Amino acid sequence: MVVIGLVLTAASSVVAHRVDRSTEERLLETQTEQAAAVLSTAIAIIQLPLTTGLQVQANAGMDGNPAVFRRTFAANISEDPLFASASLWRAEEGGEEELTRLSTVGSEPALDPDGARAEELVLRALAVTTPVVEKVEVGDRVRLVYAQADPDTGFVIKIERELPADRRSVVDDDSAFSNLDYAIYIGDQTRLDDLTTTSVELDDLPLEGSTARTTIAFGDTVLTLVTRPNRHLGSGLSKWLPLILLLSGLVLTAASALITRTLSNRGNRAEEDAATITRLYEKNNELYEEQRALFLRLQRALLPHVIPTIPELEIASSYVAGTKGIEIGGDWYSIVDVGEDHFGFVVGDVSGKGVDTVAEMARARFTLRAYLLDGKTPAEALEKCSSQFDIAVDEHIVTVIVGLGTWATGEVVVANAGHPLPLLMTEAGSDYVTMPVGPPLGVGESTYESVTVTMPPGSTLFAFTDGLVERRGEDIDVGMERLVDAVEEHRDEPLADLVTSVLAALHDKEVADDTAVLALRRSTLGAPGSAPGGSGT
Repeated sequence: MVVIGLVLTAASSVVAHRVDRSTEERLLETQTEQAAAVLSTAIAIIQLPLTTGLQVQANAGMDGNPAVFRRTFAANISEDPLFASASLWRAEEGGEEELTRLSTVGSEPALDPDGARAEELVLRALAVTTPVVEKVEVGDRVRLVYAQADPDTGFVIKIERELPADRRSVVDDDSAFSNLDYAIYIGDQTRLDDLTTTSVELDDLPLEGSTARTTIAFGDTVLTLVTRPNRHLGSGLSKWLPLILLLSGLVLTAASALITRTLSNRGNRAEEDAATITRLYEKNNELYEEQRALFLRLQRALLPHVIPTIPELEIASSYVAGTKGIEIGGDWYSIVDVGEDHFGFVVGDVSGKGVDTVAEMARARFTLRAYLLDGKTPAEALEKCSSQFDIAVDEHIVTVIVGLGTWATGEVVVANAGHPLPLLMTEAGSDYVTMPVGPPLGVGESTYESVTVTMPPGSTLFAFTDGLVERRGEDIDVGMERLVDAVEEHRDEPLADLVTSVLAALHDKEVADDTAVLALRRSTLGAPGSAPGGSGT
């Protein structure tokens, strides 16, 4: 009986150890795949401004529009430093050998713009269908150089992204991937010369031991991601369970060889195994919650970090994520200082959930922003965008409302692509703006009509996404009336408080849809010279 007890104890310990190792490997593979998905989204976000910029230059004719390029990429470099520098090139009709650099913004490029290496990179981009990527070291400066071309027009945009000198990228303690060490290499090799960023010291590379490896497409090359756990990924009980089973089995076997005690011990071990499984499920739920928080921070990074100050206009905004599931939606808002006495705004919603939806949202946001900066009217901007989205290919449709206002007069020109009507609140009351609603983006090329709305001094224009008013099984008109009642009840509050109060009254915590709100209030002075400024919530 003692021999049987020892055999069972040893077998249980070996099985528990193998189960723990298998669980650790699966958790490492899962988290590596999740990290690769986030990295793919970051690559798409880097590429979107280049794609949008090339589309805008193509629409501007053979000479392009360097002024719009400088405004668009200067904003990217100053507000959200994706790039250290950016330049616009064009190949003359005489052949790819004749290159003209039209504009450069940002810090001094690592590659000499007039040097042979920069021109060779631009020519390579014109010769292939994918973006061209290189890691460049000039002195103590290390950058990723990324060039994308439109062969039909000959325009090329080249950007440079700064890499830290020590390649270190600190992972926040509350990150979903804080329990992983990682190293990212450009290309399919893991040589130190190909390293872009890592979370460990250079002396600790290459990562050894239990590791996972995957590749992510990056232009004409790939990024190779190598990960290693820096602590036990599963629960503490699963780590120590083999030793616990071994020690407890020895004690129990030595204490008694009775069959009844053996059966009792087996029952106890079964309960311990059940507790282990429960803890593993709890840990898995925690990982999903961390992943949801990471995706939410990713989407908030795509929303405006700074609300521009527009004379005679007070601005308030808010974004509330849906509460169900780990995936996020494609709701967004944007304010654009067009220049002189004009301003633009966009509120939109991409159908679906997940990383692909956020990528489509970023593409729509960058594209419409570029067209407004290029001087297009809201209707023209929507018409040009309508051909760039296709539900048959992207599996998403985009509803959006675009406005172009003049703060000195209070006139706002608005065009609508399948989006809920904005609400105008004046001293006489609150009512929805009467306007034609065109098809959403993604259903094919379309034309759009616009209307001109005059905002009297003290009035508020309230734009939102459908998550604010829609409820399952309820007519949409009921939600629209509920919004009017909430706005009227809180009309005397400051603008930021009004947005907060309306969201508190209408946002349903049981609804999975996200909600974005943008409110614009014209100064009661109603004359040039006063500038209340913008505020965000």
